[in-house]
Amino acid sequence: GNLRQLETLDIRGTSIVMLPQTIIKLQKLQHLHAGFPTKGNYLCTRHLLHTYGFNQLDACTSLCCGAATPCIMMDKDYGGVVLPGGARKLKSLHTIRGVHVAYGDAVIQEIGRLSGLRKLGVMGINEKNDVKFCSAISNLSRLESLSVQSDKGCLDDITSPPKNLPSLKLEGRLGVLPEWIKKLQNLVKLKLSFTTSSQV
Repeated sequence: GNLRQLETLDIRGTSIVMLPQTIIKLQKLQHLHAGFPTKGNYLCTRHLLHTYGFNQLDACTSLCCGAATPCIMMDKDYGGVVLPGGARKLKSLHTIRGVHVAYGDAVIQEIGRLSGLRKLGVMGINEKNDVKFCSAISNLSRLESLSVQSDKGCLDDITSPPKNLPSLKLEGRLGVLPEWIKKLQNLVKLKLSFTTSSQV
């Protein structure tokens, strides 16, 4: 809380699962990166070892040879961090990556009030919080990049998606792409992970 000049906080690859309340004192914070890095298997291996009881050989084999199932890689406790109450006060934030929102609706409301966000990456969207998340996204008109991990069919309620969004990543067992994607006239990058959609 005393790092008042801090502009970037990168806690990827750590075991931090909840940020302290004092983070709201960092009024100059622009970029918050959490969760595990997308490249490299060491941390994923550690997760399999400690969470699922894999031995070293099985964990490495599962990850290196592609044997790890989507349900393991998408465990709801995997890699996310929880924001404290009052995060809406961080008005300088441009980037939030790796935030878990399945542990209460308050954090979704906090994110929805950060109107200056350019890049947002969240996980934990489910049938209990998808409507509120969709409502929050509609308020973020400046978004340039959106990454969402969700359950099947939990993103269908976005009625006013960020119109200028050029980059979208959807991760989850999506059977059909949400209709609102058609409204993204400036979309140039679409990445789908662990989906079951047959649409092109």
